[in-house]
Amino acid sequence: MRARIAAVAALAASFGAGTALADGASDLESLLSENVTTTASTATEKSSTAPATSLTLSSDDLRTYGIRTLDEAIEFLSLGLVTSRSLGSPDVGARGVLLPNDDGRHFLVLVNGHALNDPLYGVARFDQGVGVPFDLVDHIEVVIGPGSVLYGSNAMLGVINLITKDAADYRGGHVAADYEFGSSATVSAGAGVEFKLFGAKSELTVGAQYYDRFGPDADLGTLPPQINTLDGRPYAFRRDGPPTGVWGGTLRNANFVQAPSAMLRFRSGSFEVNVLASAYRHGVPYTTTGTNVDFDDPESSSLERALRVDVRHLAVLSPTVTLSSRAYADSFDSQQRVNRIALYGCFDNSVAVCQYYRAGRSEWMGLEERLSLDWLQDQSLVTLLGVDGRMRWVAAKEDMLDFSTEAPIGPTRGLFRESRPLFSPYVQQTWSPAPFLDLNAGARLDAEERFSPVISPRGAAAITPVRGTVFRAIYSQAFRAPGWIETDGSGSHLAPSGGLRPERVRSVEGSLEQRFGAHRVLFGVFRTWWEDLVEPHPLSQAEMAALEARGILPLTAQTVTQFQNLSSVDNFGYNAALDGTLATRRLSYGLNVTATQTRRHANGTEVQLPASPTAFGNARIAYAFGGIAPTLALAASYVGKRPVDREYIAGYERTYAPPLGEFRLTVGGPVPGVRGLAYRLSAAYATTSRSAYVVGPNFPSVVLTSPIDRFSAFCGLRYDFGGAEPEGRPE
Repeated sequence: MRARIAAVAALAASFGAGTALADGASDLESLLSENVTTTASTATEKSSTAPATSLTLSSDDLRTYGIRTLDEAIEFLSLGLVTSRSLGSPDVGARGVLLPNDDGRHFLVLVNGHALNDPLYGVARFDQGVGVPFDLVDHIEVVIGPGSVLYGSNAMLGVINLITKDAADYRGGHVAADYEFGSSATVSAGAGVEFKLFGAKSELTVGAQYYDRFGPDADLGTLPPQINTLDGRPYAFRRDGPPTGVWGGTLRNANFVQAPSAMLRFRSGSFEVNVLASAYRHGVPYTTTGTNVDFDDPESSSLERALRVDVRHLAVLSPTVTLSSRAYADSFDSQQRVNRIALYGCFDNSVAVCQYYRAGRSEWMGLEERLSLDWLQDQSLVTLLGVDGRMRWVAAKEDMLDFSTEAPIGPTRGLFRESRPLFSPYVQQTWSPAPFLDLNAGARLDAEERFSPVISPRGAAAITPVRGTVFRAIYSQAFRAPGWIETDGSGSHLAPSGGLRPERVRSVEGSLEQRFGAHRVLFGVFRTWWEDLVEPHPLSQAEMAALEARGILPLTAQTVTQFQNLSSVDNFGYNAALDGTLATRRLSYGLNVTATQTRRHANGTEVQLPASPTAFGNARIAYAFGGIAPTLALAASYVGKRPVDREYIAGYERTYAPPLGEFRLTVGGPVPGVRGLAYRLSAAYATTSRSAYVVGPNFPSVVLTSPIDRFSAFCGLRYDFGGAEPEGRPE
């Protein structure tokens, strides 16, 4: 937070060069409330003139409104972004484009500028699976819209950068615990210290967190009985129960998550080291089809593990030239074990229960060099030249095992090992030819052997005709390289895909931002065009027979999918925001609204993009009484009616999920009489119990959707000691 305050002060100084702040408190309030971002163009700048729609979510707001995960921060605080929850990991969309079961493939998620998306699956998590101790987060920078110009693949919906705290803002020790009644518990600990190392100013921040979700029970409903046409007997969907042919019921055992994470950040002089380690294990209560995993099996689970290292050096070569160097290395692996009664899941009578064991591993390391040329030494004309080169190693396989012995049933399927380099030069030019005009243009080239080189350009102009008023126009492009699991993966239910083209998106947008002291109004319009979206395509019997005849599909299964460039999407709409503070900054408020029209085009048909709402937004208000008195905060989010996510598959009639409103009331502050101890109480209520995600086998006449918790509440304590400022004291 101190870094942000310092950046605002620097911006205020440059803004006021040659002119005194004669307009008094109103101008000062406007400058202090101005958000600062570094993610949009890798340089400190005001969000209002950055070359992308961007916003900053502060740690103060995260704590005030009872926010404990990245997806909650997006749901209650962010502009232009929307979340969609089910019993699995949440999905996040932007500007009306939300791709069901996307697992973050179209957002680039960063921690201190270090990308988390892996090359094998391309996934990024937004809940505890993001792998960052949340107490360490100082602020979250959100860039909405295409961002490949500086970051490469995956940044199609936007870029989210979690910035962790400096030691100055995290001095001393910290322990915290949250308990969500009947659902989960979280414990965390951390510390920050400043010191001298070989005469250089140095600091160290560390943190660790463990999250355990153990419920609650969830009623999915049931589908009509299914009969095996081969023997006329009902199917069995539970390995611990009789064959009733009924899929569904109450989840009691498989709705669980365990997620430990730890992080270290060390700075000394011009060097910085970041180390991040995490694991994310969760149950698999059902799969997309619902037929190849036993219902509510506690032994069916998925595990993701990651270790990330980032080393940086900043060298000021002259008043004009700055060289930034970054070396990084990542290791990520995923294992999934799902169990099914062998007769129905594996078509094998030699064992009682079979287990699908799918494993993948990716490792990558690289070096990024970035040269900044401040030609006039006043940041008005800056050229950024960069190159990012990396080497990647990936491997994946699928085994079918005897559940009781873990002995293989048949050969390993879909085994591949690949290694390829990626070379990505980029350039960005910023120019402020006049105090009222800011220009930004850049492009990046990403080249690898699996597809033709991709160029991602961006151009932006910001005009400030009078103080507090900013007009912006932006054009940008982005792409997503298909993950190796999409291009090379295969298995018992997945056919090899052959050549896939990268997905691409183009975007144009314009906005007007107006500030009135500590208050801000924003209105923007946008249009995007998406091409070559990669989706799993269920193969017909004829398509399967053709692949078998060519020797590409050496097995027969009831359902086989293949990744293909299937669809395109176009959308347009507007964003609007209103926020500010009153009562000497004790009262804060915010309102964000987005309305869109989004259409999916595939095979000559056009439909509303499934699971994507046409209207969504959030609102918040908080009052800090100060001293030992509590802070009261109320946040609300809204997601409009949207089609369920399997609308265009298996002949479903058009079915919509109902509008969803969620309200969260949070009370927090210092515990009287105990220095450094603070509490937080929060309760949330949802207006509906069903999401837009279909669960269970495909029944054209029956649709079951994943449940949503109607009510939840948690309480938490936090203790700061050994140099930390007690929470709740007036600044």
